[in-house]
Amino acid sequence: PQSSGIADLLPPVNAGKVDNKGFEFSLMYSHNRSDVRWNVGANAGYAKNKVVYMDEIPGAPEWQWQEGKPMNAHLVYKSAGAFLDSEDVAANALDYSGVTADLKPGDMKFEDIDGNGIINGDDQVRLDESDEPTWNYGATFNLTWKGFDFSFLLQGAAGHSIRIYTESGDIGNYLKYFHDNRWTIDNPSSLYPRLHSRGDTYYSGGAFSNNTYWLFDRDYLRLKNLEIGYTVPMGQQNVVQRFRVYLRGFNLLTFHKNKIYDPEGTNSAGTFYPQARIISGGFIIAF
Repeated sequence: PQSSGIADLLPPVNAGKVDNKGFEFSLMYSHNRSDVRWNVGANAGYAKNKVVYMDEIPGAPEWQWQEGKPMNAHLVYKSAGAFLDSEDVAANALDYSGVTADLKPGDMKFEDIDGNGIINGDDQVRLDESDEPTWNYGATFNLTWKGFDFSFLLQGAAGHSIRIYTESGDIGNYLKYFHDNRWTIDNPSSLYPRLHSRGDTYYSGGAFSNNTYWLFDRDYLRLKNLEIGYTVPMGQQNVVQRFRVYLRGFNLLTFHKNKIYDPEGTNSAGTFYPQARIISGGFIIAF
């Protein structure tokens, strides 16, 4: 502890233990008959780690421990909707004095995890999920028939979430999702809080901004690659031995719950280059 006066002199040590377990599989089936050939494959990998031991913070409640949870599991306050109106604020029985001095309609509610009637640091809870996926999977398909060929690749991941939080208001635009789903005077909501500007509310700045309202599912399935081609039959006497035309697409479709960010993005502020959708065509000539 810093109270010892020698905190900067103590060397770091590996005082922890983590177990990482999982499995993976790959399946493939091929069919070759006459002028039709095709194959289909699927693969998946599951891996989940668990902190078996670490030197926990003294006095931390059990529901905040990292032991028994994945590494870097989210430690957050649980959002419980928003105060609908002034009557809802007046009816509030929880003590938010350690959070804000002035509760307003549209402010975010939190769950009282320890049940003591006070919202404070002890109400954070360690989730069973981090921003790392527990599942990675994919599927392939290839088909050739006479001169035609067709193939695609599906790729995805599951079992992880991401905190989506941008500086909005005075410093930048609001994301469309938070603008469309917000508390307003004309359209009060008990689910979505009011908008904020650059952390001017307790739930958008400081420790209490680390809450489940900003956590979003990152599970997705993506059509990563698709290609269609045709090879023109050529005689043995032709100068051109092979001529193939094709149309190719990358990142054509993505199926996911999170419609805000690219699900493969890793930065909560959105400051990353998203996956580009590319459609291209071409031809191959062999002499």
